Amino acid sequence: MEYIAHDLLQLKEEAKLISYTPIPEWVEHSLAKAPFVVVRRAVHRDSLIPVGVRGERRNQRFGAFVSEQAVKQRIRPEDLVSIFQNGHFRNMPAIGALKEVAIILKDFAWGPTGSVGFEFASGAEVIITTSDLDILIRLSSYLSVEQAQLIVNQLKECPVSVDVQVETEKGAFSLVEYARGEKTLLLRTVYGPSLVKLNQLV
Repeated sequence: MEYIAHDLLQLKEEAKLISYTPIPEWVEHSLAKAPFVVVRRAVHRDSLIPVGVRGERRNQRFGAFVSEQAVKQRIRPEDLVSIFQNGHFRNMPAIGALKEVAIILKDFAWGPTGSVGFEFASGAEVIITTSDLDILIRLSSYLSVEQAQLIVNQLKECPVSVDVQVETEKGAFSLVEYARGEKTLLLRTVYGPSLVKLNQLV
């Protein structure tokens, strides 16, 4: 199975994190409450999956690795859309904004990431009233700059700030940056960020 950045992985009870640096105490506490990690955008080495653990505070983020055998379930951002549409969730601004986002992005494969995605997948209440809404669009065909501009303008009407990352086979980029139509764009890849020309994304 291919594990891609922003996928959420539910870990088995006996799963062990693999880290080349000391593991902070809060990591074990967080995984005990919600045994979920997010796949990081990094090179997979020795059949290990690069993952990130989130803590209760914004500055509590820890990068490590897990083996495929440690994974109980993989949840993609796109899988969370149907969970949202068929479930009942807390009355939070970021969650409420999803209804508008679903209409705007109805022609795309998309899903929530960040705190909203994590709460939907794990059930842990991590969204706060000031949480932004992070969205991933999985692009399978050409997206024009004009289309991107239209989406960006529509998303500005949402009640919270919506940050959209566009995922392609070559890497990911910010929808807002792409919509500016500049000649070069920052592309996030497993080897790190790099500047590419717009026509290289087509």
